[in-house]
Order: sequence, then C-alpha cells, then structure tokens
Amino acid sequence: MPPQCGCLLPMPLTWLHISDIHLKADGAYDQSVVLKALVESVRGFRERERQNLTPHIIFASGDIAYSGQPAEYGLATQFFDQLLDAAGLDRSRFHVVPGNHDVDRKLGAGLARTLHSRSEADDYFAPHAPKPHLTQKLAAFLGWYQSYFAGIRNMPVNSTCGTLELVRLQGYKLVIFPINTALFCQDDNDHEKLFVGRRCLSDALEEIKSIDANLKVALMHHPLEFLSGIERPNIRAGLIDYLDVVLTGHLHEEGIARVHIGEGRNLYCAAGATYQGRDWPNKAHYATFEGDHVRIFPICYVDQPREVWTLDTSQFPHEPGYVMRFPVPRGADYRSFRLPGWSGLYEVPNPNLKAMTKSGVSNQSGLKFAGRVALMTADGSPPKKQKSARKTKHGATTKRKRDKQPPAVRNPF
Repeated sequence: MPPQCGCLLPMPLTWLHISDIHLKADGAYDQSVVLKALVESVRGFRERERQNLTPHIIFASGDIAYSGQPAEYGLATQFFDQLLDAAGLDRSRFHVVPGNHDVDRKLGAGLARTLHSRSEADDYFAPHAPKPHLTQKLAAFLGWYQSYFAGIRNMPVNSTCGTLELVRLQGYKLVIFPINTALFCQDDNDHEKLFVGRRCLSDALEEIKSIDANLKVALMHHPLEFLSGIERPNIRAGLIDYLDVVLTGHLHEEGIARVHIGEGRNLYCAAGATYQGRDWPNKAHYATFEGDHVRIFPICYVDQPREVWTLDTSQFPHEPGYVMRFPVPRGADYRSFRLPGWSGLYEVPNPNLKAMTKSGVSNQSGLKFAGRVALMTADGSPPKKQKSARKTKHGATTKRKRDKQPPAVRNPF
C-alpha cells in the first residue's frame, strides 16, 4: 500500500527493463540501427510524456556483451550513456547484472563446470573463499562495471549477491537486489548447472527482511529453471518469501507471470531480447508501480516503414490500451509452504486459459502470463530448453548456439 506519511500521495514510479543486448565489437550495422532507434524512441516517449513513459530508473538483466570481451564493453558505455541521456537519468539510476554472454568461455578452461553437492556448494560460497568463476571468467564485465559505476556502487568479487540499494523515488522506497547467475556459465549446456549460492543469498535475504520498503525488486539474468536442483528450491523459496518483483532475461521471449506456492506470490518479468538482429523480435517493457499494482507497457522494434520502438500490441491484445495491470500483494514472511494434498504442479497460464482443476491448484489468484505457457514442478524445474532453428542469409536454418529456446508445452488441463 502507499506509504502513510501524512503528506501528498506518491506519484507513479516507472522503470524501463531491457535485456540481452549482445553487443559485438565489429560494429554491425543492424546493431546500430536497432539500438539507435531505442534511444530515440525513449527520448521521444519522455518528451511527449506518453502514458507515464518517463522512466525513473532503468534495469538491464544481462547479456550486455556477446562474448565477454573488453572491446564490447566500450560499446556498452556508449550505448548506456546515450540511453540514460535520452531518459534524462544519470548512472546512479541504472542497474545491471551479467548474463552468460558476459562470460569469456576461454577463461573458463580448467575451472569446475558445476558443483555436485550441498557441502561442495557451501564450501565454494564461503564468504572469504576466492571466486575464480567470477574474477576470471567475468573479468571484462567486472572491470567495466567497477569503472562505469565508480563512486556509485561496486560489484562484489566474493559473492553472487550485489549490495542492496534502497532508492527513494516518487515518494516510494524501492529495494534493488542484484543477483549474478552467470558464474558457472560455460557452454550450450548450462541448464540446471548454475549456482547462486545459498550462503550468499541467505545473508542478503536477512538484510532485505529488515528493510521497510514499498517494493523489493530482484534483478537476475537466468530464470530459476537454470539453477542446479541442489539449491533451486531454496533459492526460489527465498525469492518468494522476501521479494515482490523478479526481473529476468535470457529466454529472448517477453513474458509476465504471477507465480505462487501457498500464499507466497511474486511477479516475474522477462524483458525479451533488446537486440538479436533486425529479422528477429526485439522487445523491452516499461513498468509503472502504483502502490499495490504494476502496469506493464510492452514495446517492440518495428523496422518498416520507419525504424522505431513502439507499443507492442501483441502481448496483451485484449486489454484496454494493450497495457496489463498486475497486483503486487503483500504477505507474511516464510510464505512458501506446501499445501496438503497438492500435486506439486503449478501453472503459469495466459489470461484466456480456463482455471486449473485437475492439478489441485485453482486459478483464482489471478495468475497471468503473456507469451508462452510453462508447466513446472514444485521445486521450480520446468521442461528443458531446446535448440531452435534460425535462418541464415541464404535461407538455410542453423541451430542457435549461445542461447537455447524452451520447447512449447501443451496445457495439460
């Protein structure tokens, strides 16, 4: 609920969420066209004051570079500075985490591919133990981050969980929690091999628990399905218990999901890919928080007749103004208990699907999802991603190597 301070009610708080930019140092023309159009469109939205599309903060949920090379982050500095200028913001209002494309795979040779037990993970994520997967494989991203945000914030070298930041904007108190899911990224088989580290997360959650804020937002690149089953249930439960909104990327598909177990609820927002070529969907979204709900305004790149980012009418085609409103309910801590008699399945349906009855879970909580339907188990493990075909300029198809797309899943109800 809006803060009760005896003063004027807070104004709407708007953020812009981008992800998967994949900057290459070869100066690809397509890349410059799409990103320049995004900058100019963000400037145009702000100057015309359209539908509260003046962002007060910008989030980028990973894959800033294409292959984790230093030259790619030089381009990142140029692009982000232009985007912030278009939005009328400075670097303190920009938050970013790394993704699998921010890893230099060559520097991962000789390092452990993944962890194989809880005790092994607890030892690796001990607070003072070195984290070579971070300092070595993510060295270029880390160096760029420390330089770009010098005097504002630092990226820790001994934890996957960044420093919590309490931001006061528009009369609201907003907690921002960055999570690095990219440490164990190495090849095309990252699914269920990645770690956040329960030791890292538990310390951060204790701090989050003590903070009085109107909205608590986690920023991470990978959906939870990419975490190892050794820790995934605990990471998921922690996010449900203490966070209101989780911003992700990686899947290159935009989607908004209300997920819950028992009485715990989160709003999961995947931004889609900001750039993956002019022949592929390029998407992002604005979100506006107003005390007890978030309104999502999706945007997409259009190549003809003009290169421009505009309202994406395909995400919420049946909603007024093509904008969807999602509640952000409050609840008690430790909300992720298991319901007696529950089958262990939950569904993230689109707004037009019928209520679920056969799984023992109802759809009365208003779960909504745009873009795809996924069936998951109680520990957060949905079907694995599969390689998807992409067209070459000669018309043939090849497998997308860096990011594998999830399979379509039929609604079993």
